[in-house]
Amino acid sequence: MLAAILASQLIGFSATALILLGSGETAPATASPFWAAGAGLCGIIGLGAFYMALARGTMGLIAPLAALIGAGLPAIVSVIAGETLGPLRIAGIVIALLAVVLISIPGGEASETDRIAARIDVRDAPLVVMSGLGFAGFYLFLDRAAAAGGDIWWSLLVVRATGLVVVLAVFALALRRAGAGTLRGRASGILGVARLRLMSTSLLTAAPLFVLAGLGDLGGNAFFVLANERDALAVAVVLSSLYPVVTTLLAALFLRERLRAWQMLGIGLAVAGVAMIGAGESFDTEPVTTP
Repeated sequence: MLAAILASQLIGFSATALILLGSGETAPATASPFWAAGAGLCGIIGLGAFYMALARGTMGLIAPLAALIGAGLPAIVSVIAGETLGPLRIAGIVIALLAVVLISIPGGEASETDRIAARIDVRDAPLVVMSGLGFAGFYLFLDRAAAAGGDIWWSLLVVRATGLVVVLAVFALALRRAGAGTLRGRASGILGVARLRLMSTSLLTAAPLFVLAGLGDLGGNAFFVLANERDALAVAVVLSSLYPVVTTLLAALFLRERLRAWQMLGIGLAVAGVAMIGAGESFDTEPVTTP
């Protein structure tokens, strides 16, 4: 898991640096890099907590709640901060948030014991809250970086650099805790060499997936920044959080996973929510005529 995160962060950082070199953006002279660094820190914390919870088998608990906190909190904060949204757009945002929760609830077959454990095991609640707050902080801090005058690629470079530094620090700490003696013991001997060769082969095989993950994550971040520049933060956050719709449809199409009733309802609500948000924009911007 840690190796996958490290690889995706490294690829995302490298791609961002290359794009920045060709973009012609000048280095920001404002406080935007500090906000961007905060976004990178929150994002990597949220991602780490999310993966830790998944590793402990609590996807049924963390996925819907983390999605709700991560998308709902920035939307609420933006409205409280003074963003003006019409009633139709607010209703569309609420419906879209409900869609995110429904779609994030895993389908698949699970035993009654697994379902009960997912409902009553509250020991993973801190991971749920940490994951959701991390994602929410990422959106909020990135919005502040843009408001402070930061250009898109400089902000994303700082985000990637911060995430990469944190992952490298965690990776170094994990190696240190494992102990140099243990690592040398594994590297020596026929069994240790075989394990290292198997690990190297696995990483090389998964390299294209790491590249796709890093570039996909970078693209998602970039499009969120562009959407946030053109519309309200609440709208950009909620619409960006609808990615489980695509994931669910791809799983049904390529993996032949059967969609549950609540997932199908979530997809329908997502379509309705997006339509209401789009229609509400025209009503909000329509000039008022007086007789």
